[in-house]
Amino acid sequence: MRHTKIVATVGPACSQPAVLQDLLAAGVDVFRLNFSHGTHESHAASHRAIREAAIETGRTVAVMQDLSGPKIRTGPLENGASLTLTPGRELRIAAGDGVGSAERVFTPYAPLVESANQGDTLLLDDGRIELRVEGRRGGELVTVVVNGGSLGQHKGINAPGVALPASAVTAKDAEDLRFGLGLGVDMVALSFVQTAADVQTALDIMRESRRPVPAIAKIERPAAVTNIDSILGVAQGVMVARGDLGLEMPLEQVPRVQKHIIRRARAAGVPSILATQVFESMRVEPRPTRAEVSDAANAVEEGADAIMLAGETAVGAHPVRAVETLDAVIRDAETVPAERISPAFHPAGSLHGRAICEAAVSLAAAAQAEAIVAVTREGHTARLLSSLRPPTQVFAATSSRDVVGACSILWGVTPLLTSASRLDELVRMLVGCGLVRAGAAGVFVNVSDQLDLTDANYINLQRFG
Repeated sequence: MRHTKIVATVGPACSQPAVLQDLLAAGVDVFRLNFSHGTHESHAASHRAIREAAIETGRTVAVMQDLSGPKIRTGPLENGASLTLTPGRELRIAAGDGVGSAERVFTPYAPLVESANQGDTLLLDDGRIELRVEGRRGGELVTVVVNGGSLGQHKGINAPGVALPASAVTAKDAEDLRFGLGLGVDMVALSFVQTAADVQTALDIMRESRRPVPAIAKIERPAAVTNIDSILGVAQGVMVARGDLGLEMPLEQVPRVQKHIIRRARAAGVPSILATQVFESMRVEPRPTRAEVSDAANAVEEGADAIMLAGETAVGAHPVRAVETLDAVIRDAETVPAERISPAFHPAGSLHGRAICEAAVSLAAAAQAEAIVAVTREGHTARLLSSLRPPTQVFAATSSRDVVGACSILWGVTPLLTSASRLDELVRMLVGCGLVRAGAAGVFVNVSDQLDLTDANYINLQRFG
């Protein structure tokens, strides 16, 4: 069994039903819908195709909505042409929706023009172009090109060290979030989170929509790294989004920060996802580089709950092979036992819950159990067990489709949608579906989500079948 989950981004390279089915067969656990691109109609079609592919393959799969957030971009250019920027050349940046020219480009994100100061660095198009801010003239930023190149329209702008006031949830994000919740997504990734309040804004919208799903905070700015513990206090997951993070802080710090975020997430009992350029070369090549393979294997060793493929599956030439390769790399890396980190959970009731789950893990090891079955209403028991990194396979048995989706990102947890309410019914279902061997030992565990110990809390060791 593979414990670390695989997230794959949906795009033109894998939107066909047959390819989605092949991706599921290759091992995808979560599909990502990137709302930085596409329309509501195209995402609805992708969501429908994913659900149909899951039915066809008999696989359980979750859908993650990834909101675009306050991404700073350049505006359109005259005739859609590119600009050639040479070192030493002056380029002005203005706020607004105007059409750019050789002398001036626009950005719809006004706070950048208001916040950047003389001496600040701006990185365009994923860092390929570097500008130095010389000052402000007529309400526009005056910059000089340090490293030049060809600049197309609608390219990203990063402003390392510039304090930007924006919330991570824009008006577009709020609209997209409500749409996604109505569509039936299982979790939501929030881009450019800086504080716990950013996550709370999204959670409030979910509450208003009466459909709370896990909020995954994408760590892409230094402020988020500084506030990581408070963010982990409200988020249900974090994503180490190394693309923008590597532009917003010195590149050499990214590996250390990646380890720090994953360790803090594990200590908080919050799942973490590693993202960006995992197998970047497989956009065009049939095999990843050896450095990329080592990078993915190291993420497993560090304890990431999931690894995400982006362009590799969305627009790459070998989407299915990329997933197959990542699956093989993870399985080999997992032959080294996972490091145990004792989590200090924040939710109410977690102390007695952790004690029960620790006892279940110890009992499973002593009895050489084939599986631990978490009987859960809200996914709390499954999350506790996952954080303890048991070598034993964990099944999360629940009657809630939302919980099935939420558990799909958890390390080592296989969610099962079932109406069975008694242990003997669960035993028959697991054996009948071929998930466990008849006669093997299993540990059944349930932890109340509340401090009231009069609720059902139990550990039960018995044989399957």
